[in-house]
Amino acid sequence: MTLPATAPAPTANVDVFAPFTMAGVNFRNRIIRSATDEAAGDAQGYPTDRLSKTYSRLAKGGVGGIITGYMSVSADGETAIPGMVMFESDARIPKLAQVVEEVHATGTPIVAQIAHCGAEGVAGKAFKIDRLSSDTIERVIDDYVAAAIRAKKTGYDAVELHLAHGYFLSQMLSPHTNHRRDQWGGSTEKRFHIVEEIMRGIRKALPDYPVFAKVNGDESPKDGIHAEEAVRIARLLEQTGVNAIEVSCAIDFKAMGPGKGNVPADMVLWGYPGMKDLPAFAKKLARPMIPKFMQSTEAKPKFNVPAAKKIKAAVDVPVFVVGGIHDLADVRSTICEDGLDAVSMSRPLIVEPGLVNKFKSGKGETSRCLSCNHCFIGLYAGQMRCYYGKVPQN
Repeated sequence: MTLPATAPAPTANVDVFAPFTMAGVNFRNRIIRSATDEAAGDAQGYPTDRLSKTYSRLAKGGVGGIITGYMSVSADGETAIPGMVMFESDARIPKLAQVVEEVHATGTPIVAQIAHCGAEGVAGKAFKIDRLSSDTIERVIDDYVAAAIRAKKTGYDAVELHLAHGYFLSQMLSPHTNHRRDQWGGSTEKRFHIVEEIMRGIRKALPDYPVFAKVNGDESPKDGIHAEEAVRIARLLEQTGVNAIEVSCAIDFKAMGPGKGNVPADMVLWGYPGMKDLPAFAKKLARPMIPKFMQSTEAKPKFNVPAAKKIKAAVDVPVFVVGGIHDLADVRSTICEDGLDAVSMSRPLIVEPGLVNKFKSGKGETSRCLSCNHCFIGLYAGQMRCYYGKVPQN
C-alpha cells in the first residue's frame, strides 16, 4: 500500500476560537477536551458530583466541546483504575442524562467515549486476545452497539469508539497483540472485522447518529500499528460510516505520554498498585528499577501530528489530534498549517480547566502543564488532579 502523496491543505485564515461544525456536532471552537479518565464514578459505577463539577469547570473554561472519560460497555470491561463510570445498562441513563443536561446548559456539546478495557482491565488474562472465544467477541460487539444506542438516549451529541491506548479494540486492531488466524485476526481487514461489526450494528440502529473513533496513529512496538497501517484502518473506518477520527498513540504503560526526561519514580512508589504498600527498604531497592518500565524521553510538541496528517490526506472525514499540543502557537499551526480540523487536549486542561479562555483573552499563550505524568499515576489513588510534579506528603 502506498501512502497518499498529498498533504492536508493549509487553512491559514481559520479562527481557532470561532464556532464550527464537525461530523454534525456544533462545537464552540476548535479546542476540544479529549477523553480523560476522571476517576469520578462511585463504587457502583454511577457518576458522582465531582464529575459534574469537572465538566462544569471545563465548559466555563471555554472548551469547544467535551469528550467524556471512557465508560465501560460491559460489566467485564471495567478498568483496574478506581472510579470508572459504567455504561453497560440502561439503569445508568437517568444520572448521566443529568450530567449531559448540565453541560448542554452552558452551550457545550458532549461526546460519550465508550470502551472495553480488555486485558488491561479487571478481566485481565480472561481477555487475552488469542484465547478469547468468538462468542465472547460477538457479545462485546453487541455491548458496544447497545452502549451507542444508550448514548443517544442519554442525550450525548455523539459517541466515540475507543480504539486506542491498548484497550480491547486496540488489542484487536494491533498486529502486536492480535495473533489470531480466524475471522478476527491476520490481515488488517480481519483484525478490523470487530469494528466493522460494531459499526454495522450502530448504523442499523442509528443511521444518522455521529460516531467518532479514537485511533493509534503510531505504536511503540516495531510490530505494532504505524503510519501505513493507521491509514489503512482510517480508510476502513470511513467506509463503515465513522464520521470523525481522533488520532492518538500508545499501546502500553511505557508509552502513555512522554515525560520531560524524568520518570516519576517517587510518584509511582507513592501511588501505584503493588508499589505504594511496600516497606521503606523495598521501595529503596525498587526505585532504580522503575525507569526500566517507563519511558524517559523529552516530550516532543505535536508528537501525533505527523500520523494525523497522513490520515487526514487519506480520508474525507474530519480528523483531529491529541498529544503534545499545549500552547496556542501549536494549536494554530496544527489547524492553520498542518490542515487538521481541530485539536484535543487532556493534561493541559487538568491543570488549567480555563486554558481556552486564557488563550482567547490574551492573558497567556502557554499551558502550565509540566508533562510530569504525576496525574496519570495519581489516578490509582482514585482521583484525577494535577500534582504539578510534586509527590503528596502523607
